Amino acid sequence: MGVRFSTEDVRDDVRFEYWLDRHRGALDTDLRLLSGRHPHFRASCEIHALGPAEVAVLSYAGSPVPTAGEARRTARDTGRPDGYEIKIPLAAEEFVVSQGDRQARLDPGDFAIVDTARPSSAIVGSRSAKRVVSLILPRVALPVPPARVADVVAVPFSGRHGTAALVSTLLRQITEDADAYDPADATRVSAALVDLIAASVAARLDLRPALPPDARRNALLRRIYAHIEQHLADPGLTPAAIAAAHHISLRQLHKLFEPEQHTVAAWIRGRRLERCRRDLADPALTDRPIGAIAARWGFTDATGFHRQFRAAHGTPPGAYRRLMTGHTP
Repeated sequence: MGVRFSTEDVRDDVRFEYWLDRHRGALDTDLRLLSGRHPHFRASCEIHALGPAEVAVLSYAGSPVPTAGEARRTARDTGRPDGYEIKIPLAAEEFVVSQGDRQARLDPGDFAIVDTARPSSAIVGSRSAKRVVSLILPRVALPVPPARVADVVAVPFSGRHGTAALVSTLLRQITEDADAYDPADATRVSAALVDLIAASVAARLDLRPALPPDARRNALLRRIYAHIEQHLADPGLTPAAIAAAHHISLRQLHKLFEPEQHTVAAWIRGRRLERCRRDLADPALTDRPIGAIAARWGFTDATGFHRQFRAAHGTPPGAYRRLMTGHTP
């Protein structure tokens, strides 16, 4: 379990001062309200270790009056190693990250990078609830030359497409599952996230060939897994189609999956069967024919689907549905 603190932990008359003190000590940043009233201030923070990185989730309650706050990191010596902080608003009408002469206005899901060795600030404001994630990692963990990372600090990375979208999606998932990771899982998840951040930075700077081979491979693999998940319903999702979508040969695709202990086709089949299993166990979908569920997830051959489902789950799909929902057609 990570570190948690909240304004609900103390009396109303001291909660803002308590929040300032805990925020400064845990995140090495000074905080001040730019507008709004202290009586309306409510906030909570969760901090989790993620391998060599640290992820902090800050949540701010909505307010009946417009509020805004600024978190400012100074250049004071903290004894912590230099590194980078990746900031992603998951919910906020306004979020602005600044460092040097740059300023990035971020929509929910977008992210920006700041150098923790230099002064920076982040401003968040709105009436509605706000949720912001900060990922702090050592400088040596990011396999991109620091001089080049400096070219993209306080620059917005869109969370709506490309590798940056995978960063946003994975970090959002991490915030929901952080307590479930054991140390080994946390290290692997952290490595995957850093590879995607490095790939996003390299793509922005056109440095992709300069990335270490493992980082390039892992980032490409994450993109392929995400592509498969997004297109499971498409019967045309085949290894050849995946290779073409990622501008690699079919041979390269199969080689990429060699260390994964499953082939591309086996992964697609397994994910489709899992989606079908979930639908068959859903009481809200008992009126949907089994063939329609199979077709929904890309199976075009009913006989083949029944055979594969039985092989994977030890029972035919109809029997599985009856067992899970009690529904008898």
